[in-house]
Amino acid sequence: MVRVLAISGLVVLLTALSIMQHVDADEDDAKLEFAGYIEETLGHFWALEKNLNEKNAELALVHATHPIAELYDLMKPHLKEADIAFDEKVQKTLLELGKKTGSDVTREEAQVAINEAKSIIEEARNLVIGPELSNNVVFKAGLMIGLLETSIGEYEEAVMNNQIQEMAEFQDGSAFVWRSQQIFNTIKDNLEKHDSDEIEAMYADLWSAYNTKDDPEHVATLANGIINEVGAATGAKIEDVDLLVYVDNIRALLAETKVKYAEGDKDEALRLATKAYLDNYEFLEPTLADIDKDLMEEIEIMLREDLRAMMRNNAPSEQVNQHIDLIFAKMDNVAQVIPEFGALALVILTTGIIGMIVLISKSKGLLTLKI
Repeated sequence: MVRVLAISGLVVLLTALSIMQHVDADEDDAKLEFAGYIEETLGHFWALEKNLNEKNAELALVHATHPIAELYDLMKPHLKEADIAFDEKVQKTLLELGKKTGSDVTREEAQVAINEAKSIIEEARNLVIGPELSNNVVFKAGLMIGLLETSIGEYEEAVMNNQIQEMAEFQDGSAFVWRSQQIFNTIKDNLEKHDSDEIEAMYADLWSAYNTKDDPEHVATLANGIINEVGAATGAKIEDVDLLVYVDNIRALLAETKVKYAEGDKDEALRLATKAYLDNYEFLEPTLADIDKDLMEEIEIMLREDLRAMMRNNAPSEQVNQHIDLIFAKMDNVAQVIPEFGALALVILTTGIIGMIVLISKSKGLLTLKI
């Protein structure tokens, strides 16, 4: 009986450990996602600085306001959970950045505001993610891959026939490539020299393609080359993803948006709607634009602008639900025309990022757990 109880206890313990590992993996995935928004924000700050240097006030404003318009809603739940007062500080900083870097201030004054925003964003990284995970090589590789994947879609929207059609998207793509390379520079000494040298050469080729406004397919090939090399060098895993998965994700996220908004949780509803757009629909846009550009643009406005504006303006739940139902109908059309495969997505085995070490000893009949 004692032996049976001991075995049962061990089974319970191992089951608990398995659950703990799963929870840790989910937490690490959420932190990787949050860190991705941090990196995109820093990319926009870089583009903001470049446009200020070139005295392009219009594009400077685009990049100054993009973080508060597109990324903050995704970061807000994590920030509120960590520190409500700090969340308000981040929101205020991002809200004021457009004004503090506008044409009525000096370049030096604008830089002070940008530096302050950078400092706040780095503080957010440390608060939510922590320095240990933030400095993990595999975690950083995941951020690189995510940025490069996003840059592919931005470039495809921006360039046609060796001409820039959409400058903001072209600069977004450039900013995300730049930011991924900045991260690479912090981990390259941890890689084999051959791998590091090869990745550096690939970045040179990618920047050359950007400079000549090369064909989007070729740029995608170059960016995917870096993605694959980084994955192989660090252990980050990459796999093909069915584009219809993004369609299903959008439907699921918007269905949950309905629920949260009806419950009065506007912040979570906004986060879910923003996630449906940024983390899913944007990966469909390039392919859908080639098939039906009008449909692509119509859904983009409905999802990115109209839906979130309704919720921010406290529209009745019935109105929000009706609008989401219209998006569902449009997504049915997308599901009919989109090809099965066409994008790469990152799969990071986060259990490998922060390993749980379990030592079970029989000293005096006790089980000892060390994490």
